[in-house]
Amino acid sequence: WVDEDETANPEKREELAASRKENLAAIFADIDQLSRKQIAQKLLLNPANPILEKLQERGQVDLVLFAGDAVTTEKTTLEKSLSEVPDQVRMELSNLTQALKNTGSSAETGEAPISGYILLTDGRDNSQLNPVTMAAQLGQMKVPIYPVMLGTNYQPKDISIADLDYPQTAFKDDRPLLKARIAANGFDGQEISVILKQGDQELAVKRFTPQGVSKLLEFELDSGKLGRQEYTLETEVLPGETREDNNNKDFAINIVDDKSHVLLVEETARWEYRFLHHALERDKRIALEQVLFEQPYMGLLPQPFFPTQLKINVPVQDKNAEPDDRAQPFADQDLIIIGDVSPAHLEEKNWKHIQTFVGDQGGTLVLLAGKKYMPLEHHSPTLNELLPVKTPQVIDWNQANFKVPPGERGMRLRLTPEGEAEPLLQFDANAEINRDIWKELPGHLWFLQGELKPGATVLAYGVSPFNAPPNEKTDGVIIHRQYGSGQVIWVGIDSTWRWRFRVGDRYHHRFWGQLARWAAPNKASAGNEFVKFSLSKTDIDAGEITTARARWTQEYRDQFPEVKSTVSIFKASEPDKMIASLDLLNQKNQPLLQEANLPALPAGEYQLKLQTTPPIAGAKDITTPLFVNPIKTIELGNLTSNPQLLTEMAESSGGKLLMPQTINELMELLPSLKQETTKQDEVSVWDHWFFLILIMGILTVEWALRKLNGLP
Repeated sequence: WVDEDETANPEKREELAASRKENLAAIFADIDQLSRKQIAQKLLLNPANPILEKLQERGQVDLVLFAGDAVTTEKTTLEKSLSEVPDQVRMELSNLTQALKNTGSSAETGEAPISGYILLTDGRDNSQLNPVTMAAQLGQMKVPIYPVMLGTNYQPKDISIADLDYPQTAFKDDRPLLKARIAANGFDGQEISVILKQGDQELAVKRFTPQGVSKLLEFELDSGKLGRQEYTLETEVLPGETREDNNNKDFAINIVDDKSHVLLVEETARWEYRFLHHALERDKRIALEQVLFEQPYMGLLPQPFFPTQLKINVPVQDKNAEPDDRAQPFADQDLIIIGDVSPAHLEEKNWKHIQTFVGDQGGTLVLLAGKKYMPLEHHSPTLNELLPVKTPQVIDWNQANFKVPPGERGMRLRLTPEGEAEPLLQFDANAEINRDIWKELPGHLWFLQGELKPGATVLAYGVSPFNAPPNEKTDGVIIHRQYGSGQVIWVGIDSTWRWRFRVGDRYHHRFWGQLARWAAPNKASAGNEFVKFSLSKTDIDAGEITTARARWTQEYRDQFPEVKSTVSIFKASEPDKMIASLDLLNQKNQPLLQEANLPALPAGEYQLKLQTTPPIAGAKDITTPLFVNPIKTIELGNLTSNPQLLTEMAESSGGKLLMPQTINELMELLPSLKQETTKQDEVSVWDHWFFLILIMGILTVEWALRKLNGLP
């Protein structure tokens, strides 16, 4: 603290050292009080080292303020924008892709192309997009990204509610489970209380002593009361926490008095059927009906244990009957699962009834691949129309890697971004943990590969045991396709039972239980016999996006091909006052579907009304509710920076990761932002001034010579 040549007096040396320690501690204390916004502001506008001015001397610099969305700002208003952030920025989210939404190409606009991006950020991205993908695209366009990492990757002393995993809808008397991941750092050995509340009433208290980065706690929610039930999960605030505004989180669950009605159809009791039968039969919120065409029967009972015939509610009717009076095959079912059934037991007329159940009644059909019959031995035009794939062929991995342990054999599944967003494929609320679970699930030794049809969406694809690059068009294993008012799921394997290896029912039962519950709301969507109106999510946080969808029947679209749909939004407390209206757009690959993303709405309860042009004759109002919850930013669940993501973005784009103390390197990395423009003008030879003077000179000389020689 004190050099030897500064003073020889021991008392002065001690006094000087204490003073310097105190000054340094005060400086560190002041720095600790700076938010990351303030650090960014000081880096850009510090008079001692004005980085922004230096960059502006080299060329045009555009300033963009971003969080969940991005808005442009100016240097003169930057300080105000950082202190009073505009609402449209959506501070509750962090979307790095949104900050990079402008590409380096500007040939159409005539503006100077973008030379590079400088991102001042902590690197935390909680959007559903992958910013590395955008960075790679910019890299191909020679537009580098230079992230300047704010914050530290050391976890501060803090307790927060990191993730909540719960069903948005549960059945009455079911056992909905709340899984809460509590992040706790710096409190090892101290007991932490986590409280579940409904209003002012404490429902449950759980205590734990942290021993790692986070702790997963489970709470069973009461489902005895119907309707929307609102809860709060909170942790006690302990002394020394970095923040106190991330210790509680609100959520809601909708309790309905219903069951999911499932029909399971199989040829024989193969392995897939046995485990699927037990999974669905044990679920108290599933009303299961089964048909097993071929089963042992010794004649000791009046009839076989399982039904052996497919019962269809199709009375003989007049073709000209009113829509409400027409036959409704499988009217009581929400979901039909068809396994490896032979063509002898499912004829073309049966497939026609199933097609009506899906396309007109809004039902969900799951087709399970089979080694014997499904679908290779079927020649039904209707089945071919329902299938999300075409030209299926067998891929057999059974002998490919038989020398490895059973848990490591075969083709494992990976989720696509679309699959990660679907509730039926979520085994954990945390996206990273969910990906890891799918990566560790046992592989499959047999796969029916098919070419993806237009309009179908791959939710999960297979990864070759030999690490061959996947082909999105042919390697889809779990595929979704919207068909009319309903939907079809293709499962190209016959061994989901392998997911029980060493974990029992945990993932196998959850997958099929979630699928049954996921299928039920589709049939229960608001609407009538011509259209189904629904939201992708009916319970969202403020700033979160939900999609409104209208699914028409083929019959109605054939009659009214130009039908238009509009969604009007009303506050539940003011049902006569419309606050917004938007048109639903036709979807290119799904001609029966119209949809649109709803605008960001403040917290509250809303009613959405579907209106059509031309209006449906005699139809009642079609409405559905929407609940928007106030949000406490999920960013507060993790206060560290993310250097790994920023490094990937920098390397993918050809840039470099910088720190606040190395930000001056930008002057070397971006030596000049000024654009050199070469302009070339074409001038014909006879229009150039030199040739004009030359010609005039020749004519003048010729005229002078003529005069000197007495010529006219």
